[in-house]
Amino acid sequence: MKIFAMGIDQNGRSAADFVDVALTKVSATEEISAKQPGTIWRIGFRHESPASRTSKAYTSAAGPQEMHVGGKPHFIGIMSGHAEITMQDGAPWRLGAGEFLYVRPGALHHSNNPSLVPVTIFNLYMPGTAADTQPYPFKQA
Repeated sequence: MKIFAMGIDQNGRSAADFVDVALTKVSATEEISAKQPGTIWRIGFRHESPASRTSKAYTSAAGPQEMHVGGKPHFIGIMSGHAEITMQDGAPWRLGAGEFLYVRPGALHHSNNPSLVPVTIFNLYMPGTAADTQPYPFKQA
């Protein structure tokens, strides 16, 4: 299965990417991956903004071009509302409820939640540090 991911291109810029996670068929309607070694998980609300980053009405303390890295390797899952994430190469992710994204360390990005519905995000951190910028070694099924 392919999952959206923050990647790093051949020029060292963050870019939209995918990671492959192997699945094993359990039944006619169900597949699971091998157990992954998650370390910390949390569910929480995120600040919502009334405007998209590309809107003239958008405000941010660091400005609309601010970029940050995501820290340790982790997944985010949108549980309600939606998120708009812009990568360094300009590629946008627009994620809605039920969508997941793997956040690779070292991938610069700008996160915004221009949702009228409160944004609830699930985070699952994987072993590693913010300096582990190589692709994550997912366990295969």
